[in-house]
Amino acid sequence: MEDLSLMWQILKTLIAGDGVDKNTFKLIRNLLESFALYATVVVVLGILIYAIIIRNRDEENLRKSRRTIVGVVIGYSFGVISILGFLRLAYQIFSGDIDTYYWLFAGLFALLVIGIVVTLVLKNKNVKGYRWSALAFAVAFVVYSIVIISVVPARIDWGYDDEVQFAPYSTWQMVLFTFLLIAAIVAIAFFGDDNSNRDSSSVRSISYAAICIALSYALSYIKFFSLPQGGSVTFASLLPLILYSYMFGTRKGLVAGVVYGMLQFVQSPQFYEPMQVLLDYPIAFGAIGVAGISRKFKFLKGNMMAEFVVGSVIAGVLRYLSHATSGFYVFFHYLAPDSSVGAMLAYAFGYNSFVLADIALVIVVGIIALSTKTFRRTILETQATQD
Repeated sequence: MEDLSLMWQILKTLIAGDGVDKNTFKLIRNLLESFALYATVVVVLGILIYAIIIRNRDEENLRKSRRTIVGVVIGYSFGVISILGFLRLAYQIFSGDIDTYYWLFAGLFALLVIGIVVTLVLKNKNVKGYRWSALAFAVAFVVYSIVIISVVPARIDWGYDDEVQFAPYSTWQMVLFTFLLIAAIVAIAFFGDDNSNRDSSSVRSISYAAICIALSYALSYIKFFSLPQGGSVTFASLLPLILYSYMFGTRKGLVAGVVYGMLQFVQSPQFYEPMQVLLDYPIAFGAIGVAGISRKFKFLKGNMMAEFVVGSVIAGVLRYLSHATSGFYVFFHYLAPDSSVGAMLAYAFGYNSFVLADIALVIVVGIIALSTKTFRRTILETQATQD
């Protein structure tokens, strides 16, 4: 009924000849995103039904069928990204939401992507200096981040009776907890992943990374609901990233997650304070990339379903902590000025509980997908090429 109401509002505006203003543009975008949700449900159900139908075919037919499924997924993903991505970016430009700070962080994202691409190309070509290239880009990324944090001021919100600057509740505490969170995520990624027998620059892993990031990015446009200060529950948008980490390891998963996090900022920028941007985007989604740590847990005894659930929970909790840290130290400004620390903590963890709903939906959809023989076989074959 809500979608029919949106259609009626758009039709009335167009029939009246008033032109497409900011509000009409937003209505059109919201309507297409709603339709995309229904279309995604149909596509996913269609793939699951197709996988069940072909489960008993011979290996050659199964291989061809899997290529068909991958082609459908890639085509659908880039279709959604192209249409909805263009509409969202156009709306942000049209409404004046994109400013200098947006382009500063977009530049940080560009530096990250260029560094990854250049390093992988050099390694694939067996250039001995690729490690120095990776180190140079890493240093440039860190320096760029420090400059942004040091120079860019916290946002001032003029929507209140008195102006509110989103300065951190305690800068040194926020920096400390952010550093500890980064250290925990990096430690899990590097020490929880046996990378000794894996080719980190293989064409297969890079191709899968591109596909999984694209699919997650496309699904992130399919939202059940969005919160006013950022955050949403999507149609299992993080599932491809979690599966990528599970198949290719936490180190590659971490890189894919960070890239995805920067893409999320480009898609829907919520800038209040520089450290907040890092916590809510590259750090929060980088944490999703460590879901593959569960493969190291011997007590799970190679149970794919259990490994997937445990890894998803760990990744979801780390993402939750990242958003909650941002919420506590920056978004407390939405509370009354005399609010206690307890109230601030309750607000931060309560508001960001959408992350728990989001990861729960990922687990449900993932369990349904893993219940099909074709899907499990594809994952096992991919893992076999990495081990």
